[in-house]
Amino acid sequence: MIDGNVKDFVDKLSYEDHYVIYDDEKFFFNGCQVTKDEKGKIINVVFEIYNLNRNSTIFSTSQKSISDCIAEFEKAKIWNGKSFWEVEKDMQWIDF
Repeated sequence: MIDGNVKDFVDKLSYEDHYVIYDDEKFFFNGCQVTKDEKGKIINVVFEIYNLNRNSTIFSTSQKSISDCIAEFEKAKIWNGKSFWEVEKDMQWIDF
């Protein structure tokens, strides 16, 4: 990952938003959004990625845990038919 540590990037997806540039397009990683029941137990987690150049959602998953959301993201072939781990070396982590 350009301008960042890829392990930190993935670890922080559980609670933080990120922006990256990949293939000359800007993407917004909307960190895991957690819904809890009245007792504080996690009942749903949503994680989404948006292409800001095209104003479109390129990935969305709803799971029962943060780790399940991250696992679904890591195996998704959303980057020109490749997974995040196959393209992360070409992604630039940026701040807005």
